[in-house]
Amino acid sequence: MLGLGLVFCCTVACEKYLAEKPSSSIAIPATVGDLQALMDYEARMNEYYPDCGDNAADYFYLRTEDWIARNEWARGTYVWDPQADASRDWSVGYQKILYANVVLDGIDDALLDGLSETDRDRVKGTARFIRGFTYLNLVQLFVPPYDASIEDSPYGLPLRLTADINAATRRATIGDTYRQIEADLLEAASFLPEKSFIATRPSKAAAYAALSHLCLLMERYEDAVSHADRCLAIQPDLMDYNDLDASQREPFTELNQEVIFHAALQYQAGILTRSRARVDSTLYSTYGPNDLRKSLFFEEQSDGTFLFKGSYFGRGAIFSGLATDEVYLMKAESLIRLGDWKAGIETLGHLLDHRMETGTNAFPAGLDAESALALVLAEREKELAFRGGVRWGDLRRLNKDERFAKTLIRVVDGKIYKLEPNDLRYTFLIPTVVINQSGVIQNPR
Repeated sequence: MLGLGLVFCCTVACEKYLAEKPSSSIAIPATVGDLQALMDYEARMNEYYPDCGDNAADYFYLRTEDWIARNEWARGTYVWDPQADASRDWSVGYQKILYANVVLDGIDDALLDGLSETDRDRVKGTARFIRGFTYLNLVQLFVPPYDASIEDSPYGLPLRLTADINAATRRATIGDTYRQIEADLLEAASFLPEKSFIATRPSKAAAYAALSHLCLLMERYEDAVSHADRCLAIQPDLMDYNDLDASQREPFTELNQEVIFHAALQYQAGILTRSRARVDSTLYSTYGPNDLRKSLFFEEQSDGTFLFKGSYFGRGAIFSGLATDEVYLMKAESLIRLGDWKAGIETLGHLLDHRMETGTNAFPAGLDAESALALVLAEREKELAFRGGVRWGDLRRLNKDERFAKTLIRVVDGKIYKLEPNDLRYTFLIPTVVINQSGVIQNPR
């Protein structure tokens, strides 16, 4: 079993932004089994994914008293304060990356100790997936929205590719950042099994799902479809919502058949907890009378507001992993954007057949390419509400198209806050301590 010394070392080092050298007396894992144990540390690999983007998203609101009761940095992210503090997301993200780099630095020389080379490959693939998936989450917070015209911009992420915490910290270009994420996920897919025996471990299907998400952000729609197809060839399963019990407090079981990779938000702000986050009334009104998501996702309160109960994670946490419903939506949108809108609608229809009361799913008459795109984006918003790591990235990318750009509005204690499309606040600030220690450039304000 992996010694707790290394776990403590990783935690402390990351919380100080990789600024201090660990003690040479710390035990270093020597076997493939040790390194697998580090990757199986569920509290770090499957939980505590970034939440600031979701705290700032538009699918919910806080009552004034709930907002006032939060701490300063939580209040700031909710109302899009220009100096909003996202340092916790940065710290925990780079902690995961350090764990992955420890594994990658040691896996080739680690003793098998009764395991096989297949096990070595699986551990290597797991570490590459964790690093790539974590960077995919961070890039949607700390890097300006992707556009091919700004690939040479210096506002990418610092790319830590080794566990050497004395390595210089420099921001990569935006293009290099996205290329590194793609390289990590492609390498992960080459090493991982098609499916893992439990979704807390990544798989080929998970790597392909993450790659499809990456390519959607980059507007590489052919690649998004290709990776979605590879994922769905392995794991096409959808739940039929007709078979679920909407009277249950948690209608969805943990590790259900749609879950490809199991993960949750870190919840440090306490904003998205079930008792506080009220469902946006405009969003709620978009679910039709035959839409089973309306009763499975939401529960009405005595004051007429609604709370979310439809997480795929269980235990009251917000799911921020990868699931087949999102993959179908990525494929459908990408097909429509490529001009094959009929195939895109067919893909969307397959998903909705599992979401509507039996026999009631029907699309509006007179669909064309433009209305098909609007429809799939609306369904994406409904299906993936309260899905960690999704909506903030969608707002950022859709803001570039005036047809779908949206001004966000919050009202707190009588004061109105606005976030206009393409506002610089869609990119959070690099933590001040990182700027002071490394001298990297700050995101513009």
